[in-house]
Amino acid sequence: MYAANVPRVLPPLTDNPIDNFDLDAFGFRPYIESLDTLVAAAQRLPLTIGVFGSWGTGKSSFLAMWENHMNDRDPGTQTLRFNPWKYDQKVDVWAALIQSLLAKLKENQRLAEATTQLARHITWLLLRGGLSKAGNLATGGIFGQATFEKALDVIADRDAEFCKFINTFEATFEQAVSDFVGEDGRLVVFVDDLDRCTPEASLAVLEALKLFIGDARCVFVIAMDFDVVVSAAESRFTQHPPLTGSAYLEKIIQIPFFLPSVSFETLKTSLLPQVGELAKSDEFWEIVQIGLGANPRRVRRYINVLNLAMVTQGLTCVSLDDLHKVLQFAELLIIRSEHREFFRYLTTHPDAWRRLEEAVQPLKDAAGETTIDRQKVGPDLAHFAEDPALVRLLGTKPKAFLSGHPVAPDGFVTERMLSTVQAVAGPLEDGS
Repeated sequence: MYAANVPRVLPPLTDNPIDNFDLDAFGFRPYIESLDTLVAAAQRLPLTIGVFGSWGTGKSSFLAMWENHMNDRDPGTQTLRFNPWKYDQKVDVWAALIQSLLAKLKENQRLAEATTQLARHITWLLLRGGLSKAGNLATGGIFGQATFEKALDVIADRDAEFCKFINTFEATFEQAVSDFVGEDGRLVVFVDDLDRCTPEASLAVLEALKLFIGDARCVFVIAMDFDVVVSAAESRFTQHPPLTGSAYLEKIIQIPFFLPSVSFETLKTSLLPQVGELAKSDEFWEIVQIGLGANPRRVRRYINVLNLAMVTQGLTCVSLDDLHKVLQFAELLIIRSEHREFFRYLTTHPDAWRRLEEAVQPLKDAAGETTIDRQKVGPDLAHFAEDPALVRLLGTKPKAFLSGHPVAPDGFVTERMLSTVQAVAGPLEDGS
């Protein structure tokens, strides 16, 4: 009964990773199968594979599909999923990775004693580092002097065992992995969202691979934004020329793979079944392509915000009886996200949208250039007229290469639309 009274609106688009080939809308399967063949043929381990892609381009789906494919192809292969972002700023991320590996090995009861001992040593390493750092805080009341001195005595008593642990961990861990996976097996660890961590945490995970894994029969598949991690590494090694961030990654990653670009048509096709009547609006897709490009996550989020704006206005994207208003909101939301300075100006000069658009000559074809009539641009809009991306967006209007585009609203309507957009997308932060 309740469902019958719910207005017909678009269901929100989720960003959950795809985990099977049947839902592979972006054509990742051939690349996954090729990489999987290389991993299956690898004899000398460990092996580290970097899956590089910018934010929102499908890295998590790529890893999820690969893990399922690997489990289906070879049930004897052991896999582990690790997301360092869940631990970032909560615990030492490198330790969380090692402890996750040990917990996996502990599934074999025969290895319980060995893995428990290794886990205990890792915990001691964390405690030792924490207490040492606390030395500078002891006089500030964080630790009482007597308590701190007692802790230092414990550290001194355990230092010999600690040093022995550092020297033997690799060999012990290597043997434990070998006992776990068998002579020809391997443990494949999928590390996702590394680039969402703080720079220190992302580098700590990479350093842990070098310091603790040794010659264990492990394969690490690490998804990250190449530029983000390179930048983090370069900030660490500015005092150590000529080592660069990319050179640092080369020392850790044996097989680099860059996700193929998703074409806008491929992205559009994947979304058509989920966007109601918007699927039929060429004008809508033209605005999206010009304004946002082909980043799957950004486009999904944008459609969700547009849907919310329409519901707030008593409209829906399910029925496009009022396509004119939907397209106006679609364009204004892109102005907000991609042309923030102009959006901020609109909040005090709502007529500027129509005034600037009237000076723009419409697009002639999909690859055509937009031009602007400088004589129609007032002094206050001259700066915005220098933004080619904004000019191109405003070129999507009547007489453009696709018909049906709305003209920009007048100042009164724009002011009301701005109120709705700020309610569903939030006001711009100061300085943004």
